[in-house]
Amino acid sequence: MPRTTPPDRLSKLLDAAAAAFVEHGFQRTQMDDIAERLGVSKGTVYRAVDSKETLFAAVVAWGDRPDDLPADGLTPTVAPAEVATRVAGELARDVAGLDLARIVATRARLSAGGLGDEIEQITLDLYRLMHSRRTAIMVLDRCADQLPELAAVWFGDGRYALVDLWHDYLELRSRHLSIDVDTAIVARTIVEVITTWAVKMPWDPAPRPYGDDTGPACATMIRHLLIGAAR
Repeated sequence: MPRTTPPDRLSKLLDAAAAAFVEHGFQRTQMDDIAERLGVSKGTVYRAVDSKETLFAAVVAWGDRPDDLPADGLTPTVAPAEVATRVAGELARDVAGLDLARIVATRARLSAGGLGDEIEQITLDLYRLMHSRRTAIMVLDRCADQLPELAAVWFGDGRYALVDLWHDYLELRSRHLSIDVDTAIVARTIVEVITTWAVKMPWDPAPRPYGDDTGPACATMIRHLLIGAAR
């Protein structure tokens, strides 16, 4: 039975577990790998958490928000299917709350600021949302092929929901765009660019100094891709 562990130690445990899951995937990650990253014994890890499944669920739930960790410790063994259900609901809620989704759903007219400002704003909103959940998304991305229950969450409810949203947005604004490429390809490219900069770059094992917030630069790139620098 796991004992109650101080939140600061739990947050370090989640950081170590997230790094192990990203490097090895779910099936190949062992508690020994996580303990080694922490510099403790495997027994010490098991005093905080009862299983790898529970630790995985905790990384997805609280890896990006350690301040919200429960004071009474981590819930004993959580099945991947339960994790998938919870994460799918959270993703659906977050995506539905984006201005991008509102514009598509209401077929809103362009604001007074024009298309360029609109593109930058919706790109930046999505960037910041994905950056705020970068640990969960990266872990899902690396482990989905080993956990079928989770494959549909990020690749279906997550990534492709965003691709479809962008596709619908590009179709809505098509007469204003300067790019002459299949909108399905452009939509996927936009989502991959945002994912790379918002989620994957922070995990780069040999990062270059691009600055603390690459969101505005990413938003400007998407704007230029769609309507050119001069419009």
